[in-house]
Amino acid sequence: MLLGLDLGTSSLRAAVVDDRGRILGLGQREYPIISQQPTWAEQDTEEWWLAAREATAAALRAASVSPSDIRAIGLSGQMHGTVLVGHDLQPLAPAVIWADGRSATEADAVNRALGPGRLAEISGNRVSTGFMAATLAWMHTHQPDLLDAARYALLPKDYLRLRMTGVPASEPSDAAATLLFDNSARAWSAPLAEAAGVDRVLLPDIMASTAVAGELTAEAASALGLRAGTPVVAGAGDQAAQAVGNGVLLPDTASSTIGTGGQLLQPLSAFRPDPDLRVHCFCHALPDTWFLMAATLSAGLSLRWWRDLLGVSGAGAYDILSREAAAAGPGAGGLLFLPYLLGERTPYMDPEARGSFVGLSLEHGRGHLARAIMEGVAFSLRDGLEILRGLTAAPTVLVASGGAAKSPLWVQIQTDVFGFPITTVEGEERAVVGAAMLAGISSGLYADFDQAREACVRQGPIVEPDSSRTSLYEELYHQYRSLYPALKDQFGALADIRRSPLMPN
Repeated sequence: MLLGLDLGTSSLRAAVVDDRGRILGLGQREYPIISQQPTWAEQDTEEWWLAAREATAAALRAASVSPSDIRAIGLSGQMHGTVLVGHDLQPLAPAVIWADGRSATEADAVNRALGPGRLAEISGNRVSTGFMAATLAWMHTHQPDLLDAARYALLPKDYLRLRMTGVPASEPSDAAATLLFDNSARAWSAPLAEAAGVDRVLLPDIMASTAVAGELTAEAASALGLRAGTPVVAGAGDQAAQAVGNGVLLPDTASSTIGTGGQLLQPLSAFRPDPDLRVHCFCHALPDTWFLMAATLSAGLSLRWWRDLLGVSGAGAYDILSREAAAAGPGAGGLLFLPYLLGERTPYMDPEARGSFVGLSLEHGRGHLARAIMEGVAFSLRDGLEILRGLTAAPTVLVASGGAAKSPLWVQIQTDVFGFPITTVEGEERAVVGAAMLAGISSGLYADFDQAREACVRQGPIVEPDSSRTSLYEELYHQYRSLYPALKDQFGALADIRRSPLMPN
């Protein structure tokens, strides 16, 4: 048996996985995002550890296995975030996560210092708020004492592994998303660190995603209910891990993931970033493999916001929203939604963009708004798909993943908006399964990534686009595309008002 842990933005999932990639037991615990000031997004690392303890215990109970049955542990986690630990390897402050927007000035300064050509050459990405480079640059200006006290700056899942093993480390797929990493050389970058004002001594050693980073300490094993000495694998960022779990390993496949955020991902056999830096280019968990990725920040998070605003709760909350959205019909009664609740990445890279419903009338009910949210997220991902089509050959199959893959309606909306057939992979929680597969490769259960995919990945039926809905969505997409340029100045003006000292907290 293998154990996979996925440290997500909203919750941590733990799964006991067998050698066929089937989840035998799953545990999950949610935790909040803390916003001490406008645009800030932080999380308590102790909440992560408590979630790991509770979710792991639940997974072991559900699978009816003993600690000695777990052969190795793999990790996946939210990307970009920053955890500072001191010389005693204890956290110095809450984790600043990917959704944090405080570092817009610093991100712009690093981008200007290096220029798009040099950024494309080294990283293949533009520095954005919430990325470790921007966060550390902000700390260099605003919290220098905190930075001086730090021994390591760690990504979220790397902090969790440190807590489990006592060993600070990272690996290419997550390090690539710090914007402190040379993604071609797969090593920390001196020019990027210098531009961000980061001392490279803060950055941990890099090892392969399938390497054993350390063994579970006696203290961690006692807390997690596992066997001391169990190997803990380096793991991968959540997007690389879900790609492994979905069998998205070669350029002929791609994935569309709607979790808290949304991503379109397509592997590359060589480092070929977008020269205009409209989409990301990161290292895959596989050696000598990269991927292009388009990202929208508030994908499933937008529907969660709507769920919480309505007060719909319980295990069937999203089923209720899906039924109401289905009843509203395609086009949501002429209502469009911009899912920019946290700003937007692809294609605008604008932290000041904000969410908007356009076309509201007295005829619209909550089902129309739920449908508009689902369609708006798909339109946002379509923005990224158009860019990917211009950079590399179209994949032969697109795999739907994330929480939205559980919704037949949201899968159908994606295929109709994209005009592209979509499949799913049997079994849920593909990032946590991907983490377990990495542990399986490391422990010798699978000889390589191909064998792991053959054992663990089984595709479901193909969902084809409906021509009548595709035609409607094509018109709506063009309307959607016109809204951001029309509202961009207003977004900036409202951001200025929000920062005004006269604005109540």
